Amino acid sequence: MNKVAFITGGSRGIGLSLSQLLLEGGYDVFSIARSHGEYSHPRYQQLKFDLSQLNDLPKFIEQLVADQGVPDLLINNAGYGTFSSWGNFPYSEIHRQLDVLCKAPILICGKIVPLMAEKNRGVVVNLSSLATLYPLPFMPLYNAGKSALSAFTQSLMLEYTDSPVVIDFRMGDVKTSFNASATKIKHRPSEILNKAWVQIENQLHHSIAPEKAAELIIQRIRKGKCGTFYGGTIFQGYFLPLVNHFLPQSIRRKLIRIWYGI
Repeated sequence: MNKVAFITGGSRGIGLSLSQLLLEGGYDVFSIARSHGEYSHPRYQQLKFDLSQLNDLPKFIEQLVADQGVPDLLINNAGYGTFSSWGNFPYSEIHRQLDVLCKAPILICGKIVPLMAEKNRGVVVNLSSLATLYPLPFMPLYNAGKSALSAFTQSLMLEYTDSPVVIDFRMGDVKTSFNASATKIKHRPSEILNKAWVQIENQLHHSIAPEKAAELIIQRIRKGKCGTFYGGTIFQGYFLPLVNHFLPQSIRRKLIRIWYGI
């Protein structure tokens, strides 16, 4: 009998690459996403669900578990960003970003993690971000949502010391359609915002492919150890986390401002 994986945002980008690797590894994969992708496989099922619909999410997960059983692997991968100056940041996006990036993964974990613990098996991967250490300018709710998810995941590690395995994976930039699909709020022309966005785009252009990001995550899953791990280029995945231990926060802020031209 094949192992079962639930993954949010599994229809494109990192999520799709993860799904393909898991299928190669013999998993039955259930992707939960707002829209279906073009990829198909006999053991790959795409389940259409908008993770911002929090009121319906617990029942959706309960039914999925009733139909497919407790998964061997849960990956909370779905996410998106909104780029805007704070004075123009709409309240609707504040709520929706926190719902998708933080509340939805927490609700899913609430339904699945205790069941994994009862069966004394399972792995949970919550995909947070390097932005927990080095926030992206003009993307405050993305930074906040991923940071909250990271803190929540570390709290799970304290409670579940044996099973399930809980992983907080702080990913750096990955060459996906993330920037293209990011919500950009219209506002008066700003040289500072333009400079920051150009640098964010440049980072994406020089980042790793989603296939590589997926490989890094799968490697950590196979090791079967709880912890907070980093991924991305060598600079983002190794150097920046190391530097974080030595540089005061005030210095890091100055360096971030210089890097993004703000």
